[in-house]
Amino acid sequence: MNAGAAPVAADAPQADAQGRFIRRRPEKHVPVSFAELVYAHHLRQQALSVAHPYTGAAERRYREFEQRFERREGEIVSAYWSTACASGAAVTIKGRYVLPPRIRLHWATDWATAGRPQLDELLYDVEARAVKVGEVLRDTSQRVAMQWLFTIAAHVLGFAESPSSAHEGHVDAFVKAQRTELQQVRTYYYNAAQRSGQITYLAGALLGILPPILLAVIVWLIGLANNASPTTRAGFACFAAGAVGALVSVMSRMNSGKVTVDWEFGKDTLRTMGSLRPFVGAVFGLAVFFALKSGVVDLTLGGDKNRNFYFYVVFAFAAGFSERLAQDMLLGSTLEKMGKKPDPVPAPAPLEPQPPEASPSATPG
Repeated sequence: MNAGAAPVAADAPQADAQGRFIRRRPEKHVPVSFAELVYAHHLRQQALSVAHPYTGAAERRYREFEQRFERREGEIVSAYWSTACASGAAVTIKGRYVLPPRIRLHWATDWATAGRPQLDELLYDVEARAVKVGEVLRDTSQRVAMQWLFTIAAHVLGFAESPSSAHEGHVDAFVKAQRTELQQVRTYYYNAAQRSGQITYLAGALLGILPPILLAVIVWLIGLANNASPTTRAGFACFAAGAVGALVSVMSRMNSGKVTVDWEFGKDTLRTMGSLRPFVGAVFGLAVFFALKSGVVDLTLGGDKNRNFYFYVVFAFAAGFSERLAQDMLLGSTLEKMGKKPDPVPAPAPLEPQPPEASPSATPG
C-alpha cells in the first residue's frame, strides 16, 4: 500500500454504477478505529529497519492513522503494543471546552488472547469495568481508575506473549492475582462513584436554581418601578425562597452523608433529577405562600406588611428545605378547616422473640 498516494486517490471524483461522478470524503478526514491503528502499528513494527527505523511507507501510514485516531478520540497518553501479533491497549484524553475532559480505554486484544479463554474472560471484565468508569466517574477518580484498568490489560497482553502462558498452572495463578487487582479497582469504583453521583446531582441542583432566582430578580426590578403589587412580589419571593431551601437541603444532607443516588443511572439523568429538585421546592414554597395568604394555615402577625413579607419568605424556605414539613403543615391545616383531625400514626408493636424454627423431618415415601 502506498500511503502517500492514498489521499490523492480519495480526493479524485469517481463514477458510480449509473456513470455519475461522486466525490468521497478525503481519506485524511475519515476516522480510524483503534483496531485499525493497532494493525497499522503491527505492520510498522514488521517494517522496521535497523539503519532507518522510523522511515518508509509503513511509518508514514501509522503516523497518519495515529493523527486521524487522535483527532476523534483525543491524545494517546498511555499505550501498550504487543510485539508478536497485532494487539494493544491505550488510554486517550480529549479536552472539551465546558465539560470535563473525556477519558477512554481502548483495546484490540483478540489476536493475542486467541485460544486462551481465561485471559479472554479477564479482559472482558476489564473492558466492562472501563465502560462503567467512563460513564460514571469524573475528573481525578476517573483517570485513576482508567489508568489502573489499562495497567491490568497491558499486564494480560504481556503475559499472553510470555512462555508462562503455555502452562495451565501459571495461567491460573496469574488470573487469580489479576482478579484480586480487579476487585480492588471495583472497590475503588464503588467508593468514588457514590461521591461522583452526589456531585453530579448537586451540579444539576445548582443549574436548576438559576431560573427561580432570575425570575425573582426580574420581579424585584419591576417592583422598583412600582409596576407590581406587594402580593405579586411576595409570591415570587416565596417561589425563589422555596428553591433556595431545596438547594440548601441537598447540600446539608450531602455533607451529612444522607444523600444516596443510583450513580449508574448516568450523569445526564442524575443532573436532570438534581435540576428538578429546586423546582419542587419552589412549588412547595409557593403553595405555602398561598396557604398563608388564603387563611388555610391560620398564622398571622398583625398588620405590618413588611413583617408579613419576611414571615412568608421564611416559611417558603422551610417548605423547600423540608417537603415533609410542608406536607404536614398543609395537610394538617386543611383537615382541621374541614373539621377533621389527621389520623395518628400507630406506634409499632414490640417485637416478640420467635422460637427457632424446627427443621423439617423427612417423611417416609
